[in-house]
Amino acid sequence: MTKKKWFTSLVLLLVISISLMGCSSNNNSNGSESGSDSDSPEKVKLSVNIWAQPHEEEIYKTIIADFEAENPHVEVDFVVTPGDDYSTRLQTLMAGNRTPDIFYLGAGDTNFYVDTGRVLDITDLANESSVLDLDNMWESGISRYTVDERIYALPKDVGPFAYAYNKDLFDAAGLEYPSSTDPYTWDEFTEVAKQLTVDNAGNTPNDAGFNNKEIEQFGAGFWWLEPAVYSNGGHWLNEDATEIIIDEPEFIEALQYVADLRLVHNVVPSQEQEQSTNSYQRWLNGTTAMFPMGPWDQAAFWELDFDYDLMPWPASPNTGESRTWLGSLGFAVSATTKHPQEAFDLAAYLTVDEDAQRNLMNRGAQVPNLVDMAETEYLEADFKPESKEVFLNVIKHQSQPLPHELTYDREWFDYFAQTVVDVYEGRKTAEEYVHEVKPELQRLLDNSIEKANKAKASQ
Repeated sequence: MTKKKWFTSLVLLLVISISLMGCSSNNNSNGSESGSDSDSPEKVKLSVNIWAQPHEEEIYKTIIADFEAENPHVEVDFVVTPGDDYSTRLQTLMAGNRTPDIFYLGAGDTNFYVDTGRVLDITDLANESSVLDLDNMWESGISRYTVDERIYALPKDVGPFAYAYNKDLFDAAGLEYPSSTDPYTWDEFTEVAKQLTVDNAGNTPNDAGFNNKEIEQFGAGFWWLEPAVYSNGGHWLNEDATEIIIDEPEFIEALQYVADLRLVHNVVPSQEQEQSTNSYQRWLNGTTAMFPMGPWDQAAFWELDFDYDLMPWPASPNTGESRTWLGSLGFAVSATTKHPQEAFDLAAYLTVDEDAQRNLMNRGAQVPNLVDMAETEYLEADFKPESKEVFLNVIKHQSQPLPHELTYDREWFDYFAQTVVDVYEGRKTAEEYVHEVKPELQRLLDNSIEKANKAKASQ
């Protein structure tokens, strides 16, 4: 063949190839990435961006690989961002029109993300799904991501906080283990914590020679304020979340009780002692007897050098109730995703697939989202803690959302958290503090309400 004939043949082949490519692009219906002009079955590409502890990251890698194996037309780009940087990173991606197809939605951010149009309304997809049984999921999880009866995310988990106790330290002090069903009263908890707080000479706060500057073992780790306030029948907000009510007696009493665990009874580390060695580290090294625990701590606590179990948060003497707060994160689908069905399918898989939930459960990451699995397999599982029913009781009837989840933003609550340290460090009494700070909290709450009204008016 001459060079001229060879060149002519090559041009003809190129023309035919281009023509075929043009035909295939006109008939493309395979759901591939926007801008692809191939008739070949290109994969749908989804991006997932979350934060996770190392053991959770490995679990989710496995789950996503299973999803890809069951859905060979989907390819997932899975990115884990450190928790401290997650919010900033997500906002940067959104600002650059690079929002992940699936991302974590904090329960307290739901209203804002809905009003700003950043998350997809997945109600119809959820109702039509053959794998998602909303009746077999924790209502306290789904409700966090529901606005005006429309669903905008699926719960990655529900996070019930219980109180863990070190059995070895109870044994050493000659104390009976706490009940998993009948909580201590506040006074009982304080007395037990005193007997478990020991200085460098072996004295407890009940001994005359006790040295509160040289405590080697604390009866309790830090105490969240929410369990005390909720158990005592108090709250930060009125029923419709329009008014700050921290100056009511129930709130003041709960705040002073929590502060006095540090200031008067010396059973909880002070701010200074917390900075020296935080309560979590003290718990891990066996020098704190009682400590808040969530299900995600299970895997880490399997490595402890001591035995432990769960108990309910102490009950208020006024109400007899034990209540705490319930955490949660949601898998949200971006409102700008090019593949809403596939993105929803992956979010649902991460949320309710039985094998995925069993994987997360057995590797100590969470309580299953599936109620029937939680009430059977989880309770019967042969791993610590033994009294897993404490977690389920919190989920079912002993918890409330965090206060800021009830408002459009959390500026007012952040201001509270920054300033309440004055009470914890003894510079102000609870009563002095709440009357002083209430006007500013109300101003910030009013601003939050105004932002919400403007957002709704602009829709």
